[in-house]
Amino acid sequence: MLKNCNITEIIQILRHNIGMYLIEVYVTNASLNVNYPFTYYSLDEISKYVRVKVSFHNKITGAIVSNCTFVDIEYEDLCKEKGYKLLPIIEVIDNEPIISEELFDLAFWLSKTTISPLISCLNCMLPKVLKAKQIDSNVKMVKHFHKNEGDFKFTSKQKEIYDSLYEGILCSDARKLSTSIISKLINMGAIEEYSVEAEYTPETSDITCFKDLTNEQDSVFNNVISTDKMVSLLFGVTGSGKTEVYLHLARYYLKQGKEVLILVPEISLTPQMISRVKERFSDVIFYHSELSDQERYEQYKRVKENDVKIVVGTRSSIFLPFNNLGLIIVDEEHDSSYKQDNIPMYHVKNVAFKRAITFGAKVLLASATPSLDSYTHALKGDYQLLTLKNRINLKLPEVELIDLSKQKRNDSYIVSNRLKDELEICLSNHKQAIILLNRRGYSPIVKCGSCGTTLTCSDCDIPLSYHKDQNILKCHQCSRVYKIPKYCPNCHENGLVFYGFGTKRVEEELQRIFPEASIERMDRDNVSKKGAHKQILDRFGNHEIDILIGTQMIAKGLDYPDVTLVGILNADAGLMHQDYNSAKLTFDLLMQASGRSGRANAEGKVLIQAFNVDHYALKAVLKQDYEYFYNIEMNYRNKTSYPPYSHIVEILLTDVYPDRLNSSLSKLVNLTSELKSKQYKPCELPKLKKNYRCRILLIDKDLISLLNDVTSVINKYLQLKNVSSVKVDIDPLFLE
Repeated sequence: MLKNCNITEIIQILRHNIGMYLIEVYVTNASLNVNYPFTYYSLDEISKYVRVKVSFHNKITGAIVSNCTFVDIEYEDLCKEKGYKLLPIIEVIDNEPIISEELFDLAFWLSKTTISPLISCLNCMLPKVLKAKQIDSNVKMVKHFHKNEGDFKFTSKQKEIYDSLYEGILCSDARKLSTSIISKLINMGAIEEYSVEAEYTPETSDITCFKDLTNEQDSVFNNVISTDKMVSLLFGVTGSGKTEVYLHLARYYLKQGKEVLILVPEISLTPQMISRVKERFSDVIFYHSELSDQERYEQYKRVKENDVKIVVGTRSSIFLPFNNLGLIIVDEEHDSSYKQDNIPMYHVKNVAFKRAITFGAKVLLASATPSLDSYTHALKGDYQLLTLKNRINLKLPEVELIDLSKQKRNDSYIVSNRLKDELEICLSNHKQAIILLNRRGYSPIVKCGSCGTTLTCSDCDIPLSYHKDQNILKCHQCSRVYKIPKYCPNCHENGLVFYGFGTKRVEEELQRIFPEASIERMDRDNVSKKGAHKQILDRFGNHEIDILIGTQMIAKGLDYPDVTLVGILNADAGLMHQDYNSAKLTFDLLMQASGRSGRANAEGKVLIQAFNVDHYALKAVLKQDYEYFYNIEMNYRNKTSYPPYSHIVEILLTDVYPDRLNSSLSKLVNLTSELKSKQYKPCELPKLKKNYRCRILLIDKDLISLLNDVTSVINKYLQLKNVSSVKVDIDPLFLE
């Protein structure tokens, strides 16, 4: 590359050199929402899928090379042919491709199926230090010493130190011997410093023997490895031993020389899964958002270089650069965490299916509460349906609904007398309890006692929550913090009133009732630091905590033998949302939380506090009956043509300027008016992070036709000038 030449000098050189390389690149630019490459040139051949620096709109930015073609033509003739002057590639950043051909093809497919810019899809696959916008290396380098041979005049001490140094010793280790002597050895040329990329050092752990599978588990294992279907759905009740089946399957595919990916939905589930996988396999990669940027890069590189063949990770690990993938396990496959909520808005299951097709791999979806679409596909025979109907201990917990509407007025509306009694029994038996409330903070609503005005976030148009320990008001959407006002911003009277309760208030209430108990809270407010999830769960596993209070992060996947009681507060709160999926989400949460109780020898109990105890979702939890819920919910979905009977596309417009948003919405409505798909009336959504928002919903049974129509509409919309930002969500899990 001619790094030090300016464009004029390069043109002069090109006049005497026939032929050059045309380089197609996808550019990272925040203001750019196009889905095609830009062409630059280079005097040297450049590998596909490396990052380069280019000038774009007079700014130096990063790009990923998608193609390199030699053309036997002079520069000036080529510019005349194209009608514009080509700019040169400024610099090649990488020595080798950062992604494989398979991953680039996957990004292209993802771009089409999520209607997203290809560069966004490429960037979402990569760890931060490899993203296209990272034009300067952030990779951690480690310094070593190289020993030179020569006729050096050493003192005795210098000779002793020099002889003790081995080739490639870390500089930091060498300087521990003697900083001054090492400096003198450098000055005389006896040793010299060089840098290499830091490498991951695998942790060693003791390997334990595999447990024998039960007859049910063994049947599942054999059916997965022998079926000719790509996808199997394992419908197994909580505590039925699904994880043990995963481990046996992983061992089987590793012996075949294949790679295995085990996906879990949340960070909070990762520590337990990590410990169980580490107990059985010598070297495992763990990939999740709690890793540092450098750690994610190191793990990504290890997969790319085929250093390790088993990965446990959250959503983003589906994009790791596997070479010979044999099995993908999606644990808790129903979980909404598997859906990305920003561009590209993909679902991890769809990506898993695409990669399985490419590699000829198997996919195992597993859940005690399968998603409606997965269970429907299994019933139709598209997937192999496998079941684990019995717990390992053969005992499901006893579930009881507590109707808060029938409680006496003097009963606590936070913790009912019935739940207090069971907690007392639990603690007296030296057992543990989990209390679920899917709402953090102290009070979720703050109102003026005089005029009734609800205090809301100025950036998000949602109620502010009171956090007592910090004495602040906080927005749970944008995390903006407010001081508590002395006077109402509307009527200027004093006297604010706090309504409802969150996990912090429950913690305070239970500590008051059980002052001798060790009580801990686990929610987003107290697990923001790295390793906080694991620290709390380790303490709970060591019985240092008697009662664990938390949001949905403690409702699934956790397996502790001494937990004999689960209390669920405000269990029907999710049913109040005007959302087609609210009943399923509520049912999943309650069933998963119930499954944490009584997983060992002691019998378990689950107490569910609610007002709407007659709702079919709560009745299904009471019966511990997924099929009962499935049949009723699918009947409603059929009547309303909601998924899985059809597909929904949400087109969301956002803008800081409401007038431009309204104008853009009108233009978008005109573009969609000719479509055959059913279209709901456009609606305005609450402001979020200073952005005004509105959406259009389209619904159709034919997904391919719907995607083609929406892609055409979006392409036309993006050609318009001065319009609002747009993003598309295919089959959204939530509709506000």
